[in-house]
Amino acid sequence: MTGPVDGPVKIIKADRVIDGLGGPAREGVALVLEGSRIRGVIPNSQIPDDGEQVETYEFPGGTVLPGLIDCHTHTNMPGDGRKGEEVDAEDEDDTRLARSLRNVRLALETGVTTLCDNGAWNSLGFTLKEKLRRGEVTGPGVLVCGNPITRMRGHCWFMGSEAEGVDGVRAAARNLLDLGADFLKMMTTGGSTLGTYPYSPAFSMEELGAVVGEARSRGVFTVAHARCTAGISMAVEAGFDMIAHCVFARPDEAYEFDPRVAERLIEKRVWVNPTLAIWQSKVRLLRAKAQQEKLTPGEEMELAKGEKGTLERRDECRRLRQMGARFVAGSDCGWGVYPFGYFAREVQALGEVGLSSLEAIAAGTSDAARALNIFDKVGSLEAGKEADVLVVRGDPARDLSALADILAVFKAGQKIETG
Repeated sequence: MTGPVDGPVKIIKADRVIDGLGGPAREGVALVLEGSRIRGVIPNSQIPDDGEQVETYEFPGGTVLPGLIDCHTHTNMPGDGRKGEEVDAEDEDDTRLARSLRNVRLALETGVTTLCDNGAWNSLGFTLKEKLRRGEVTGPGVLVCGNPITRMRGHCWFMGSEAEGVDGVRAAARNLLDLGADFLKMMTTGGSTLGTYPYSPAFSMEELGAVVGEARSRGVFTVAHARCTAGISMAVEAGFDMIAHCVFARPDEAYEFDPRVAERLIEKRVWVNPTLAIWQSKVRLLRAKAQQEKLTPGEEMELAKGEKGTLERRDECRRLRQMGARFVAGSDCGWGVYPFGYFAREVQALGEVGLSSLEAIAAGTSDAARALNIFDKVGSLEAGKEADVLVVRGDPARDLSALADILAVFKAGQKIETG
């Protein structure tokens, strides 16, 4: 350990280190941090026992890996089962902002050191990011889209950025970019918002292309919310960088995997964010309730629908994986009954559809960073990158559930107090 020191040196020792790049865990090594940056990974035999002043953190039985990256969250949302329309009607912006501040802190404490806010009310996404930048609150690095661009009364219309027509969506995109959006999200189909239809496209190809063009002119990436096959296909052909949900469904609402659309998605190297865990969250809740009491007929129908949908999502993701699709982990937490603090469930879900444990970890670290255009800063344990680090008990390369057993979190080299 030689060379100039740009800040306090910290050494993190555990049983193994996973660098996030997809390779196997390394044993007998330690991670060295210098100030807010990673200095490197060194053999334990090279750890100094005198001379240079260092802080040493030891975690017997643990694993060191990069801080996790959640590509899909809604920080304004409570994850308590309330629909977006209810949060719109019942909460004011100050309540939603306060919730965002709590949610991002909880995300950080549970190992998420970077996240994307994929849709907030009004200017709240930008306000959240500014508060974090100023150090007024502690949280992960946050990338924001502001509001998702949606058609008039389209999915999440209540957040803002309703637009129609090529000129309308282009103006919405430019406004968000001028406000500081890190990426653009477009609701290319309907969703859970009342009055919208998830099984048909919401925009024309010309409208989609206008938004992609504006994003590319500013060097930011694009995310398409797509819950039907036609929506996926149009977003892929329009040049979107990432598909959120990526549900293969026909206009009659039936599941049908389309290999031709899948081939185009893979050919164009579009990232897939399947948001699997949120589909499982209501099923998990209803199954737990059924163990305590009898479900209502409506709940039984909802559980059966959820179980069927979960199996269909797993099938399409397994097929996509077998064909060579690139996955990133994004939870959609905050929505539905999926609260913040459980991002590990999304990484686990990716491990259930054909990704190896190390590939699933990469989907929530290095591959996520690549998809978000921040791989030069975070996503792996490499020298020079920001010292965003997670330490967990056990070995997540063998059992992904270990990601939820937090021993320590470091953000920019600072150890975070966890619950």
